[in-house]
Amino acid sequence: MRNRNANNSQQSDPLLKIYDRQHFSMLHYKTVANTLYSFRETAFAYAISTAGVVLSVAKACSQGSLKNCSCDTHKYKMKVAEDLNSAWKMGGCSHNLHYGIRFSKKFLDSRESGADIHSEINLHNNHVGRMVVAENMQKKCKCHGVSGACEFKTCWRAVPDIRVVGRALKEKFRQAVLVYQSNLVNRDLQKNKPNQKKRKQRTRLKQWTPHKQKRKRGLRNDLLFYETSPNFCDSDRTFDVPGTSGRYCNRTHTGEGSCSSLCCGRGYNMIKQRRTQACNCRFRWCCDVECENCTVEEWVTICK
Repeated sequence: MRNRNANNSQQSDPLLKIYDRQHFSMLHYKTVANTLYSFRETAFAYAISTAGVVLSVAKACSQGSLKNCSCDTHKYKMKVAEDLNSAWKMGGCSHNLHYGIRFSKKFLDSRESGADIHSEINLHNNHVGRMVVAENMQKKCKCHGVSGACEFKTCWRAVPDIRVVGRALKEKFRQAVLVYQSNLVNRDLQKNKPNQKKRKQRTRLKQWTPHKQKRKRGLRNDLLFYETSPNFCDSDRTFDVPGTSGRYCNRTHTGEGSCSSLCCGRGYNMIKQRRTQACNCRFRWCCDVECENCTVEEWVTICK
């Protein structure tokens, strides 16, 4: 075993925490709906969970997997000049985004009481997740014609890949807004219920004061939270945070997963490990792949 000390720790960089220290572990052991915290990570978890429900249901509708919905029957206008000049029509089975959104509201939003700032922020972050899916809808087409010529196209609307949604929400995670809890004493807020009009919800969002800076744009499209995240470097049973001790890290890089960031200045150990992996694979007709098991020795770095 070899000991190494991490130099110039980058633990002050908040962006590195996204990939390294934050395991979202306080959400791993509890369902998102039962989470009592309102951290930046909680906001992301609510948004990505809601987006995932919308994506899954919208696809399932177009595939005929659900009895209560089918393809999206809404008509959409052509917005691009290229679309006006090309021979195509919306004849495919579009993913049913509208039903996916309605289902996610009934399935997820109904769990929130809407009677306090915690519930309202959860509902708001659910909305952001749905909004990101809607903003990244894609038009997909299939060509028709003789010998593969694309003389005519049949097109449909499809929900984005979960990776596209994840990248968009990750950026919103970085720019999430910390709001004050001053509206906890707002009587109007505590009396409002989730079945009230969206206009009242937007009014309440405007009443929340962003922390440290006044933002010129509204908060409608931002992830919101009102509690500062715990220190993910150290183990904390209160928040089910395991800490970074014992985590594998990369000592040759300085970005995400690097020892300089992940180990929080404690340094790291180099350990020689043995692992078994498939090797000398051969294709056998038909249709199997046969491999041997080889033992590989390698040095790995683990945070102290």
